Amino acid sequence: MRAVTRHEIEEIDRRASAEFGIPATTLMENAGRAVARIVLQEFKPKAVTVVCGKGKNGGDGFVAARHIAEAGVRVHVHALAAESEYSGISLENFRQVRTGPLVWSEVVVDAIFGTGLTRPVEGKVRDLIEEINRHAPIVAVDIPSGLDADTGRPLGAAVRATLTVTMGLPKVGLLVPEARPYVGRLIVADIGYPRELVG
Repeated sequence: MRAVTRHEIEEIDRRASAEFGIPATTLMENAGRAVARIVLQEFKPKAVTVVCGKGKNGGDGFVAARHIAEAGVRVHVHALAAESEYSGISLENFRQVRTGPLVWSEVVVDAIFGTGLTRPVEGKVRDLIEEINRHAPIVAVDIPSGLDADTGRPLGAAVRATLTVTMGLPKVGLLVPEARPYVGRLIVADIGYPRELVG
């Protein structure tokens, strides 16, 4: 299985919709469902905290939270932005869950930043990442928040995940030795990309 850069996975996303007619909503639904399934199988939790940023990674987190709740597990969803700051399919999925203050549970799902992050993590979000790292186990959605998808180096601060569920193909940065303390165990989830794009 090949590894891809930030740009390459963005192009796979684009082509999946433009050339193969796979809606972005379907890919996000598949991603979130995969995270939920793995959280439930690996940890069998009674309660889960899902921390969601305002991009597509956060959208994946909202979907995961919905599926975890549908399995009968208590879910605390904490959104890092107001509803007005979400858009598109992330907004659609924001509206399908109940968000609230940050409540720590026995499992924490990190859905703050995805592969698109290129700037250093600062301020309150950096503080939050450092707080998340005091809890375990942590499941990262696609990539540990704060980790550079191409280099595997933390951008100021990064989540130290117990397990990372990455979508479609591993990202180059997840495989470098320096990233291992942040990535934990890596699981590649099939979210329905056409074989022509991932082969």
